[in-house]
Amino acid sequence: MKLKYTVIIFLLCSLSVFSSKTVVKGAAKSFAGKEISFSVYADYISNEKKSIGYTTIKENGSYTFEYDSEKIEKLILKIEDKTTWFFTEPGKVYNINLSYNPDANKQRIYDKKLSLYFNFPAPNELNQQIKKFNDSFDQFIDDNTILLKKRDNSIAPKLKEFKSKTLKEAAALNSSFIKNYVKYSIANTEKALDVSYTASIAKKVKNIKANLYIEYLDNKPILYNNPEYMSFFKDFFKGELKDLSLNVKGMDITKAINETNSLSALNASLNKYPFLQDKEFKSLFLISGLQSISKDEYYKKTNVIKILKEVESSTKYQQQKIIVSNVINKITAKKFGLGSKAPEFELKNQKGELISLSQFKGKPVYINFWTTWSIPSQKEMKIMLSLYKEYKNKIHFISICSDNDYEKMTSFLSKNESYKWNFLHLENNSKLLENYNIRTFPTYVLLDNRLIVYQFPAARPGGTAERATELNIEKIFYDMTN
Repeated sequence: MKLKYTVIIFLLCSLSVFSSKTVVKGAAKSFAGKEISFSVYADYISNEKKSIGYTTIKENGSYTFEYDSEKIEKLILKIEDKTTWFFTEPGKVYNINLSYNPDANKQRIYDKKLSLYFNFPAPNELNQQIKKFNDSFDQFIDDNTILLKKRDNSIAPKLKEFKSKTLKEAAALNSSFIKNYVKYSIANTEKALDVSYTASIAKKVKNIKANLYIEYLDNKPILYNNPEYMSFFKDFFKGELKDLSLNVKGMDITKAINETNSLSALNASLNKYPFLQDKEFKSLFLISGLQSISKDEYYKKTNVIKILKEVESSTKYQQQKIIVSNVINKITAKKFGLGSKAPEFELKNQKGELISLSQFKGKPVYINFWTTWSIPSQKEMKIMLSLYKEYKNKIHFISICSDNDYEKMTSFLSKNESYKWNFLHLENNSKLLENYNIRTFPTYVLLDNRLIVYQFPAARPGGTAERATELNIEKIFYDMTN
């Protein structure tokens, strides 16, 4: 009998890791020939994103993308510097049209939004239900603005009524994701209201927070892939680890981090708190808390990192292993800027050869990150050509193409044979854009002969012609080489 149960459990576990093909297709007519990049959140504690692929929009405006999915995910779509997102479920097909509204993006610089339209939306489909809730919640907020501004808890009865009604509607859909999305969206609002109360009821806040914990977190499953739950979790415990460590009762927390430098000692110091009795919950609290104090000068950063690495190697919770790895990467990422060492890379050139940054040590290096869809990128290439001809013996020039498709770079160069300097392709190394803090295209970086950042963002070619306030890159080149 024991063997029979073991086989059943094995089969259930095996089925749970099987993935299904999720299909996204539709039209983006105004972006014919462009690329759509797709990414998802690796986790909602570090907010690290991971790329899952891209596709090129056909000349007739249609596109299709398939990927393997095991759970509901927040899928991020990006065309050029414009993004949008929606939730996907494993095995579902989504027919979506994409467009861009310049008027709606007038005030946006780095966060331009694509317009997204669902073709043939089913009323009970996940995104439609979430939109329905979001619209009704927005309307509730608009209708009760005056009460919300009072900050005296007069909104509580109305919010309670709204929550009860909305959760009943969500429960009828038989979707735990939607129900929890609704539940924790409202919880986030309740938490925001509680910490904003006037001084006259400040003494009640502690009890209110305890009630929120009991209602939303105590003995509840951790919803790793629900962004509203994770947002509530992070906000609820924001600053909590530090607050505990600064109390007399919590001095052993500080000692465990700064002196003992031990995960076991830190776990022991947290065992006395009733809300941290569940091991998985305590571990997530610890990861989130250590991330938040990693920039606090009161704690030794090297010790925080060491303890996080202990968590990574010892945790039995697979999702937390992913989270803590992303948190460590986020904490240890070296700040890019003036005086920092330029992050190393190894990228393919137009001949298919792998070229590393270290090969250019000995001369200053002028790097530009560009794309074929960026008009300024292409315009400034022409000025780069004249700079290259004048300074090619004294300065290395590197242009890194950030389009997903390698052939876009080689095709561009076949039409511009006079561009003889070093052209490299980013391929799937999107992390490099983060390492170099690239937020728009083109962006320029100037390194000295030791590959230390000399100027970032560096002056652009022809900067004084079109942007009179910018430094003249030719003068900088002259100063560096004479």
